[in-house]
Amino acid sequence: MSDARNVSQFVQVCARALLGLGLVASGIFACSSTDDPGSTFDTGAGGTSGNSTSTSMGGASTMTATTSSLPPVGVATNGVIVTDGGCGPVRTCAELGWECGYTIDACGREIDCEAEGLVCGANELCSGVPTACVQRPGPDCPVCEGLPECPDENAITRLEGRVITPGRSDTDVGNQVGVPNAVVYIPVNLPGTALPAIPTGIPADGESCDRCEDQMLGDVLVGAITDATGKFVLEGRIPVGVEFMLVVKAGRFRRVITHSLPAEAACTTTSLSTTLPENPVRLPRSMTDGDQVNIPRIAVSTGQIDAMECVLEKMGLDHAEFSNPGADGSAAPRVHLYRGAEGGFTGPGGMGPGGPGGMGFGMTTSGGTTTTGGITTGAVATTTGGATTGGTTPVGEGLGARIDDMTPLDAELYGTTARLFQYDIVVADCEGIAWDGGTFAERDANGGNVREFVNRGGRMFASHLSFTWLHENGDAAYSEADPYATGLGPAATWTTATDTSDTGEGVISIDRPDASERIQTFADWMTSEGITTAPEYTFTIAEPRSQNTGLGDFAEEFVYQSDGNERVQQFSFNTPYGAPEELSCGRVAYSGFHVSVGGGDSPFADAIFPEHCTGDLTQQEKVLLFMLFDLGACVGEVPPSPPCMPVTCEELDTCGRAADGCGALLDCGACPPPE
Repeated sequence: MSDARNVSQFVQVCARALLGLGLVASGIFACSSTDDPGSTFDTGAGGTSGNSTSTSMGGASTMTATTSSLPPVGVATNGVIVTDGGCGPVRTCAELGWECGYTIDACGREIDCEAEGLVCGANELCSGVPTACVQRPGPDCPVCEGLPECPDENAITRLEGRVITPGRSDTDVGNQVGVPNAVVYIPVNLPGTALPAIPTGIPADGESCDRCEDQMLGDVLVGAITDATGKFVLEGRIPVGVEFMLVVKAGRFRRVITHSLPAEAACTTTSLSTTLPENPVRLPRSMTDGDQVNIPRIAVSTGQIDAMECVLEKMGLDHAEFSNPGADGSAAPRVHLYRGAEGGFTGPGGMGPGGPGGMGFGMTTSGGTTTTGGITTGAVATTTGGATTGGTTPVGEGLGARIDDMTPLDAELYGTTARLFQYDIVVADCEGIAWDGGTFAERDANGGNVREFVNRGGRMFASHLSFTWLHENGDAAYSEADPYATGLGPAATWTTATDTSDTGEGVISIDRPDASERIQTFADWMTSEGITTAPEYTFTIAEPRSQNTGLGDFAEEFVYQSDGNERVQQFSFNTPYGAPEELSCGRVAYSGFHVSVGGGDSPFADAIFPEHCTGDLTQQEKVLLFMLFDLGACVGEVPPSPPCMPVTCEELDTCGRAADGCGALLDCGACPPPE
């Protein structure tokens, strides 16, 4: 580059800096060279310029320009735009042949193409001399061509709506409830472009933490998080007049649709319908219900006292998404059923459920022996409906909902980590008389598998007597050296004595010492769904059966019983238990009350799915639904609205005003003047 061109660019930098200080007047200014801090440049006085001389003294260089007549107005000399001696009118970009950007003339005045309406498109940048609008390199933003420019900063383009569960059908409004903390966003890509795949289960030698800060969303143009009622507002970078992808993601649920807004939606608010079938932002019913759909793979260990599988059915998952697990748990449908065994598991010495002073759920015959709430002795029956794994022997027939006679026992689910790792979420119903009490043989045999599953990122929901998977299931404190061995026992204390009360008063744990950080969202959701009212936040619990007697330091309380034994009825904790927040990976939730109350001693013992899933979601089933959404959500703080990741001037290596890929313009500095 010539010395004259160096001087030219130096003049621009100097003049622009001095503009901000009000030091440019009549074309006379001076400042230090950026190449040599000791050098100065003086245009002289009287509006003339000519030859220049340079002297060096002690390492400092001084450049002085002698004055002479100026060329005609607007003609560039040595790359510097000049005017007459009195600094006449500034030349326009149109006169200079520029399409965009800005520069500084020799009098320190800005020539701004934007003021003339010469601005590059949202997916273009300003480059070259003379400047021109060229396609922006780097991450493409095809839908950015539809981003409107709103002249009034208060007239923002907005898109608002409400994410809901789909229900069994569009008219099944009793099962269409708001989905809190879902991510709603518009990617930068055109419809049909692949988004990041959502993994299923847990890698054999790894983990699947799904932390909030690591959400797999792809390149986001604009996004928002739903509030406690499922409502959201996207604003700012919303395309009009072009088709775009509209994505809903709640935990590992995802559904994508192609949507568009008319041109007249620019700089206004568009409200999407909140009712079906017009509401485009709902969760999927099946893996084919929309584009790039994902439903988490869920294992349900059914029992004769509870039926949490019905909550998934009522919220709207298609019956075709429920099945037996297949040979290795990889069957295509997303919800797999396993059954609890009639006599539970045998442990050392052939002991079965109950044990001395046990629960006493009445008399049952299994494998040629009789159990009456106490010690089981005698022959061990063979397994029916499933394989025996993990060194344990299920006794007798299965109890709990089944797909058909081929539905396996839950020994197949819990017996190996290989099977558990097939799933994102494991739901354990209350098994009633088949519970693992007394000797806790099933926990002792397979509890290590459960610990490893949740410590590596799996999610588990336990109902009532399934607390046995948590009770004294390992006492090892968290260690960064061996996080997967962390025990679940310290999370809570338990009793094997049951409370058989028919009803109790549940209270949302606002202001309680162990209340969850998300407790207000829970309270607001419960209020919006008509389950409770502020400020008391109470509701009636049918069959409050909690076995919990206390919480550990890192457990989060959601519901407690204000009467009766006043036990905590619902709580959760992140895993590995006690790990630093940034290293938390999975989550466990417990519900002490029965979610589905069927009446009698064993209402669901021989249920065939989905015959027992009748009616709409009850209040208690809705409470479970919130806990399932919370269980499956990303670990960590609820993320802010997913940001668009703009490019920088340095990445673009350009001048002038350039698109940042997120619907805004960057000021990348003055473009060099034309020579």
